[in-house]
Amino acid sequence: MTNDTIGLTAPSPARSRSMRAAGWTLVVLGVVISWVWSVELTIVGEPVNASIAGAATLLLFCAGIILIWRASPHRGRGATLVFRAAVIGTAVGAIVAGTVPVAVAASTTGTVTATVTSGTTGDGYRLAGVAIATSDRYHRTTLDLTVSASDRTTPRLVATVSFTDGTSDITCANTRQSWTHDISTVALACDDFIPLASLKTVSGISVTER
Repeated sequence: MTNDTIGLTAPSPARSRSMRAAGWTLVVLGVVISWVWSVELTIVGEPVNASIAGAATLLLFCAGIILIWRASPHRGRGATLVFRAAVIGTAVGAIVAGTVPVAVAASTTGTVTATVTSGTTGDGYRLAGVAIATSDRYHRTTLDLTVSASDRTTPRLVATVSFTDGTSDITCANTRQSWTHDISTVALACDDFIPLASLKTVSGISVTER
């Protein structure tokens, strides 16, 4: 393989300037995407788009490095090794950035059913013996309780969730009351995010009225 084949022969000065400008433009564009887009997508719970943005960022870096290198007159052995390491690193980084957000979301989010071990009855209402616990892509954990009542306001409830894997107990509560006629579902927001692996080890839920 010749130097021309792998782009090690320096182009003309005019072409070098345009290639260098294009390379830095790609690097800057990658920085913008990384700061403004991919981070925000992770916050708002869009792991697929975050993966695309992360991979695009690293690929832009890779393309920018290649253009800047081709426009550079310095082609020593040390510089060549650094260039190749940078290209390989950004290419591998693109693969990692393109898969990690989706993989993390898939492994840490989901829904399980858990037993309500105490507090299923109260003044004028009754709770179902099973609750639905959900950890979502927004890094929130919620608890859905089915309340049976006859024409009354759903009480303010506090649920304490216990686990068998050593995870500390968490507290979940509803922030507003709602009118219940016959059967209603009450959503309780939990204090902390619990990943799916721990959510599957719920040992019991204790509910009290506050």
